[in-house]
Amino acid sequence: MKAKHRLKLIGLPHLAFALATASAGTTETTVAPAPAADCMDWLKVSGYGAIAYTFTDNGTETFADGNTPFDALKVGFEGSKGPFGGYASLFYTPGVATEDGGILDAYLTYKTGGFTITGGKYLSYLGYEAFDAVNMNQITYAAGLGAIPAYHTGVKVDYSNDIFGAGFSISDSIVGDGDGFWSGDDEFGDDQGYEGYITYKGVDKLTLWAGFGYENTDPGQDWITYDVWASYELTDKLTVAAELAYHEDAGVEGVQGILFAKYAFTDKFSTVARWGMAERANGGVDDYSYTIAPTYAFCDNFLVRAELTWTDSAPDNDTVFSGIQAIAKF
Repeated sequence: MKAKHRLKLIGLPHLAFALATASAGTTETTVAPAPAADCMDWLKVSGYGAIAYTFTDNGTETFADGNTPFDALKVGFEGSKGPFGGYASLFYTPGVATEDGGILDAYLTYKTGGFTITGGKYLSYLGYEAFDAVNMNQITYAAGLGAIPAYHTGVKVDYSNDIFGAGFSISDSIVGDGDGFWSGDDEFGDDQGYEGYITYKGVDKLTLWAGFGYENTDPGQDWITYDVWASYELTDKLTVAAELAYHEDAGVEGVQGILFAKYAFTDKFSTVARWGMAERANGGVDDYSYTIAPTYAFCDNFLVRAELTWTDSAPDNDTVFSGIQAIAKF
């Protein structure tokens, strides 16, 4: 902060005391001025930044150098006017995909009753673990087969009430064409992607979810995922969850799963214990991961998270990952 601005702030308490004293000695009623109209009340801006230090027992050490997906910056713009809305985000994560940064989300919505119609570029329905670092409970994902996609472009319709939810999406594809999680294949040919889900929330603190993803990829081979998960808040401090997904594509067939528990010791400190597995039916290597990840939230907008994960991969290819990540959000 510049020095002249700091001096002005230091003088504010003295000015406020003087004004309050002067007002107390009069009998006139003071009327507060009307607040200025917010000319941008239809627009919300939010986002986060994440930076991490990681180390694995094979000697790989990184700190904000772009070789891991744990450093990111995202800025989102959300607008709404009556039943219409939209969201766009700019995302940067160095060296992970073929592009370092660009537009991640870009879609418009229309709401009527319990229905929401969305068109544009959006995130997949599938997966219990979140995409954005700010919404994760740990640094890494559990062991997997590639069963959970990320972004694609299309149209989807969702319905939700207090008990039930469902959605269906038709997109350019399920998985990207060389751009990793950034997008689908950007072509609406004969390989469209289809996703759908249903969820039940009729029991207090319990969520049940089931969904699928399908794409008939070239040359005529299917990409399929069937995904189910459940989450339950056993107490105000303890949440448990489990997920199981069957996946099949041109090179992989198998199942992946998660067992998850999160315990909040205080309002600021919590710890996650997670078990993950990926078992391949076509003779590939099976993976099992074991994770402990504590998080300390210094305030609503800043947290620090650590993680220790041991991954057991046959034959004799065990690895140990450790890391610490700081996340600031706005």
